[in-house]
Amino acid sequence: MKILPVVLAGVLALLAGGASSTAAPSSGTRVGGLILFWSDTPWPSLWSIRPDGSHRTRVFRTHQNCKRPVLSPDRRWIAFDGTPPGQRPLSQFDIQVMRRDGTGRRTLVPSPDRETDPQWSPDGTRLSYVRLAEVDVEDWRKSWIWTMRPDGTGAKRLVLGSNARWSPDGKRLVFSAPTARSDGDLFVINVDGTGLRRLLSTPRIEWPTDWSPNGKRILFTRSTIDGSDVYSMDADGSNVRRLTHARYEDVSGTWSPDGKMIVFTSKRFRFSHLFVMRANGRGERQLTRRNAEDFEPSWF
Repeated sequence: MKILPVVLAGVLALLAGGASSTAAPSSGTRVGGLILFWSDTPWPSLWSIRPDGSHRTRVFRTHQNCKRPVLSPDRRWIAFDGTPPGQRPLSQFDIQVMRRDGTGRRTLVPSPDRETDPQWSPDGTRLSYVRLAEVDVEDWRKSWIWTMRPDGTGAKRLVLGSNARWSPDGKRLVFSAPTARSDGDLFVINVDGTGLRRLLSTPRIEWPTDWSPNGKRILFTRSTIDGSDVYSMDADGSNVRRLTHARYEDVSGTWSPDGKMIVFTSKRFRFSHLFVMRANGRGERQLTRRNAEDFEPSWF
């Protein structure tokens, strides 16, 4: 494993600046905050970029694979999934955390199962993640959502499903789960496992990607005949709105900290790149342009 100390120091300074209010990308005004994502060139590694498209920086690199970075609410830790130290590259996925300077890396729940998609609770006391048993790795519909403490203790199986996202008040999780009608309908559940309720049911596969900062809207991705698009809806499943209309794949939308902007991944130009747009779906602008595949951004 090779860590880039100078790069990490730069990212520390950016993160320390916090998330300021944003403006439309086309306005020329500097957009606040920092976007974390992962890119597969040359190996799946963690990266950051400013919302105006500047300062693309590698945050963490390992020859074993690391994906889906998310910053803890106290900004001290980055959670991600990937192959843990000492294992064959790309051989498995475990939830890991490290400090923002790349030190203190540890695997939280070592197991032969595939564990992915860590998400911090708003108060930082729990992490949700998806576990798929080793015998079921070819069938993602058998995934279960778990939660645990940030030190890996107190692991609790919650519900069959995937792509869980915490509500801003930390009381609920929205997630996707297979049903008789679809391989992915949208549900919400209380964090104690009670109050399961379906929000949206269509023949298409849908999965949530973020909850608006004020808790009133939910972003999700819907598969289409040609690919997929970014949608939003009210937190009760009503007022569904399609935000992107590109061919191929538009996925993984997440809001800016003030809820005015959305960053997402699009494969409209051969490679998967990051784009930003206003919360109403207008003013799209491309952020990343290299011959690299960039995925699953999160905005802080």
